[in-house]
Amino acid sequence: MALIFRGSASRHGISHDRATFVIRDCRCPLIAPDPDREEADVLVFLGPDANGVLLEVVGIEVARGDLVVIHAMRMRRKYADAYAEVMACR
Repeated sequence: MALIFRGSASRHGISHDRATFVIRDCRCPLIAPDPDREEADVLVFLGPDANGVLLEVVGIEVARGDLVVIHAMRMRRKYADAYAEVMACR
């Protein structure tokens, strides 16, 4: 799977390396169907980066299996319960 970063992914100052670490380390991304994109799902990756900072990284899986990363930032409280579920997958 190739990662393709859109400009919006860097909007909150999270480097591609930090976002990539979370994507590669997250074993259970959340899947949120996107009604505007019938052929793709929105994936939310939650987890710590290499320095232990909790991040949320959002991407859209495209047809050929690549991931277009559109968002990355420090994890917000709204993901607290979901993060507990993701960590239970480990």
